[in-house]
Amino acid sequence: MDGAATAEGNTSAPRSRQRGDAAGLREALGSALRADRWLPGERLPTERELAEHYGVARNTVRRALEALEDERLIVRHVGRGTFRTRDGGPARPGALEAEEAVSFSPADLLECRLIFEPEMAGLVVARASQADLDRMTECLKALDAADSLASFEHWDSALHDAIASATHNAAVISLSRSLSRARLQAEWGMLKSRSMTAERKAALQTQHRAIVAALCERDRAKARALLREHILQVQSYMFSE
Repeated sequence: MDGAATAEGNTSAPRSRQRGDAAGLREALGSALRADRWLPGERLPTERELAEHYGVARNTVRRALEALEDERLIVRHVGRGTFRTRDGGPARPGALEAEEAVSFSPADLLECRLIFEPEMAGLVVARASQADLDRMTECLKALDAADSLASFEHWDSALHDAIASATHNAAVISLSRSLSRARLQAEWGMLKSRSMTAERKAALQTQHRAIVAALCERDRAKARALLREHILQVQSYMFSE
């Protein structure tokens, strides 16, 4: 079924209410960083994704990121992106390069997700807070409003991240986000764009809603089966043509 929201994921922070409010955005992103919305070494959403999510101009995002970099909460690399620093300091030398150097084929990635993601259901059912479930619902709403493949893929990733985060297991969250980062690879994007249609997008969203509903109902078996079915469907349409 990360964004993300991983933006590569959902930022899970209040939207900045005024265009040009770099200080407000810095505070919102700083709070999200300190709350471990992104793990040390993890890539943040792009400036464009942050601007769209928070409803601000890109130069506002840029100023907020500059301030966060001055606070050593993030590190920015031209052409590679913005990353959360490790333990409030510079990223470990070579760590980001090693993480980004790993390349998985889309087939390998989907097989791994098929083994891994359905098994998260039990932990989510046992541990998810209402805030966790609310975050999933917010991602569903954003998916409904997505008007491009890039936006849909971003919020799809964010929804999966919300599910992983609801396990409250640091190892599970880290592994899930590693898989989500792999979805940024060009080969995955090309396969997804070639195979995605309006009908398939609607079918995926129907599955998303069913998965979240099962988790909200604390139905472990149903949620597990739906997660498996969802990934099998993605696997089928990505490699059926």
